[in-house]
Amino acid sequence: MAALRLPALLLCFCIATLLISPSHSQTCASQTFTSNKTYANCVDLPTLNATLHWTYESTDRYYDAYLSFAFLARPASPSGWIAWGINPDKPQMIGTQALIAYRKNDGGSMAVRPFNIDSKPPTFPSAPISFVVPKVRGEYDGEVMGIFATLQLPKYMTSVYHVWNVGGQMSDGVPAPHAVEPENLSSVGTLDLANGTAGTANGTSGTANGTAGPSTSPTTNSSTDGGGQGHSGGDKIGSRGFGLFVSVLVMAAGTVIWS
Repeated sequence: MAALRLPALLLCFCIATLLISPSHSQTCASQTFTSNKTYANCVDLPTLNATLHWTYESTDRYYDAYLSFAFLARPASPSGWIAWGINPDKPQMIGTQALIAYRKNDGGSMAVRPFNIDSKPPTFPSAPISFVVPKVRGEYDGEVMGIFATLQLPKYMTSVYHVWNVGGQMSDGVPAPHAVEPENLSSVGTLDLANGTAGTANGTSGTANGTAGPSTSPTTNSSTDGGGQGHSGGDKIGSRGFGLFVSVLVMAAGTVIWS
């Protein structure tokens, strides 16, 4: 009987390791969304354990190019925020046309707002951003926040700088400043939207990963707030099936230990 305890304890340890944020240990290529939602490209961003998925669609009309994207990151605290945006001109925060996601004070529903970072420190409320946002929604699974949105871009805008960050606090819809650690200060890169490639702002390029596919996931809070028309169903973070599987293994291991 005692001989069984050590292997069972080792099994529990391995299972506990799997329980530590499985959604965060995934690369962007293994992250999945519900409702058969897929994106043409994705990239593991070099800082803040963030990922970006996107699909770029151009039409014959001059101003009708559409960027659908999912940006996923862990806020600095449960009451914090995440933000992602495009800077059309320079690899820097000022000038970025962003969307910021955070939890409201109503028990946890999500809000996503446009955020024109036109000064340092930014002013609130900010000026309108330069792009139309026909669809936007925020998600939170208890650890990771997500911004799911579509931007309407000028057709000629195929190569851009993008900027992302996370913070630890919101106060009445106003984000507290993010940390000034190196990874916060270097969260900027380049995107070739049409060709599906991503790189760092200093010119070191990289190829984005492939398509992320469908999955089943737990219910999360979502809402639209000030950014455009929301869409229902759709893109959720995480996987309920994995958690149920691990729970069964934990109970089985506990039975072996105490038997």
